[in-house]
Amino acid sequence: MTDKTSAAQPRHRNLAAVLADEIACAVYPIGGRFPTEQELQARFQVGRHTVREALKILTEQGLLGRRRKTGTVVLSARPVSHYAHSLRDLRGLLDFAENTLLDIRYESFVSTSERGPPELQGLPDTRWLRIAGVRSTRSNGELLCWSEIYVPDRFAPERDRIRQPDRAIYERVLEQHGLKLEYVEQDVTAAALPGPIAALLGAEPDSPALMVTRRYVAHTGATFEVSQNLYPAGRYSLRSMLRQRA
Repeated sequence: MTDKTSAAQPRHRNLAAVLADEIACAVYPIGGRFPTEQELQARFQVGRHTVREALKILTEQGLLGRRRKTGTVVLSARPVSHYAHSLRDLRGLLDFAENTLLDIRYESFVSTSERGPPELQGLPDTRWLRIAGVRSTRSNGELLCWSEIYVPDRFAPERDRIRQPDRAIYERVLEQHGLKLEYVEQDVTAAALPGPIAALLGAEPDSPALMVTRRYVAHTGATFEVSQNLYPAGRYSLRSMLRQRA
């Protein structure tokens, strides 16, 4: 290890920091092959687990990627803003609102006959409050995604409180209308990044993206919010833990 490593950190984090510095200094060019696990083990005299955990960090940062028949390659010289979402239960899903901030750019009512995502079609409400803007991470303010939130007119929260960052919009709706959250339905689909949104997020127009759509349902069976978050490729990943039923 170099003198930049710290004994206070786990070995895999120290290794990840060293390798990230080398990537930034173009020791490994973008698009080029990255050393194998065995090569890194031999060079740094560390175990397989340490190497794998270090590579996991670099992959989550958007620096490395796996390609069929090529192995590990360098994707970027600098870490890419990325949100790794660990999903084990409903609380894990709702943590997203607590870990991010929404910079609202648009706020207006729309009719499902005029505008709105396909997910609103077929629902009983026809007039929705649309709230849209750029979402960033609370930890470092990095741009994350374009976010659109739709709330039925009958459940619309008080307008002067929507922009207050201390609570998620769905929480305000639940509190204001005395509702209880029953479940959240989530869909993740591939998409292309429209030019205007790409410009706001510092990404390439028409580049690959992920669309994450969530439908929030109350204990009464009513859908009280539909949200859509559009991420440039590499800025969002979803980890789920599935257990075998007893």
